[in-house]
Formats: sequence, C-alpha cells, structure tokens
Amino acid sequence: MWRLFRRYYTEVERPTFERDLDDKDVVIVLRDSGDGSIQGFSTLKVYARKVHGRRVVAIFSGDTIIDAPYWGQSALHWTFLRFLVQVKLRHPLTPVYWFLISKGYKTYLLLARNYPHHWPRHDAPTPAFEQALLDALSADRFGEAYDREAGVLRFPESHGRLRGHVAPLSPELLAQPDVRFFAEKNPGHPHGDELCCLGRVDLAFVLRGAQRVFARPFRRRLPSREEASTPASSEATATGS
Repeated sequence: MWRLFRRYYTEVERPTFERDLDDKDVVIVLRDSGDGSIQGFSTLKVYARKVHGRRVVAIFSGDTIIDAPYWGQSALHWTFLRFLVQVKLRHPLTPVYWFLISKGYKTYLLLARNYPHHWPRHDAPTPAFEQALLDALSADRFGEAYDREAGVLRFPESHGRLRGHVAPLSPELLAQPDVRFFAEKNPGHPHGDELCCLGRVDLAFVLRGAQRVFARPFRRRLPSREEASTPASSEATATGS
C-alpha cells in the first residue's frame, strides 16, 4: 500500500502514512483478479458526533489511491457503496454523512456526481446544520489547520500533495461546473490544500445507488484490443481493525 501511495503523492513520509492507517477502522483493498497484487485501497473511520444537540454518524475517508491502469473501474465505488448502506442500516434513525477531504478534483467529483445531497456545491449554499457539522468535524480532526471561512485545510508543514501528472486541470475540465467550482473553492490544491466536504447517506442516496446497479446491462462487454493486454478487473475486499 505504501509503495503504491508514494508513486502518486509527493512530500509524504511512511511514519505519517502508518499513523494515519492505525487511526482507521476499515481498509478497502483492491486486488488484481489475476495475480492478487494490490492495485488500490481506501481507508475509513466511523464515529459519532453531536452537533446542535443532534447525534450524527460520520464516515471519514482517509488515504485513497487506485493505480492508473485501473482507473475507470468500479470495484472501489461499489464496495464503498455497500459499506455506506451497511452503516446506514445499522443507524436507520440517525443521520449518516460521508466526511471527506479532497486535494484533487477527482475525489470531489466522486462526491458531487454520486450524492444527491452534498456540500459545498456550485449550485446551492450549504445549509446551516450541514455547515455547522462540517466545521465541527474539520476542526475536531485537524485543529488550526482548518480555515473555517474558506472551508479548506492549510497545513503549516507539507502534508503531502498529488504529483503533478495525477490530476492536472485542463481548460476542457474547467469548463465543467463541478470541476471549476472545486478549483475556485480550493485554489491551493496544487500545494496540498484540502477542501472539506460532506455527502448525506439517506434514502435518496441508497435509491440512486440501487438504480445504477440495476440499470447496468446484464451482458459482458468484450474488451478492446488495447484493453485485452491489461488486467480487466479488480476484486475489492473490506477488512476492519
């Protein structure tokens, strides 16, 4: 996992990576379906918080990376979706939120394009309760690094940043409202600043996920000539500590 992580992030140290890993409750590991090698992972922590007298459950995403030959595959997406639904079923009467920090637009798009209710967003202000929750979660976890007014994390020392080739922003990408909003909201992302975000795991989210599952055609797609020379799929497993 560390070898994969450091290929995509610069200014990172292994002791920091391992401390972050020890803090998490669940790790989703993505393995190649042929040789079983690790080609991606995501770390998660689940905890409760009270804001304005209301109890909520937060699912915090830590380090997440997928090796480039596997970009576009959905193993991580569907494994994470199942995990979120399981958490919601364990807390049916408690609001559940995905809390993530994003130093790259691709992570932000996972939120913006999969959660009917997410914040911050380009087309609506953040509601008062969700803003208070986002402020509380961010300040509790990151302290003075959290800039409440901007909604971003600015670390006094390097906390790691994506290598320049991983998620560059082209004019074509910036023409998309969600991408442009991320770049404007977090202008320091090339230097490692992180945008703090929330997605609500509610009935609308669950139904949307189920709709996508059943909307997928029940047929096998034949790989192209280029795809046939690379692994075609990865298997995802979630392990908890």
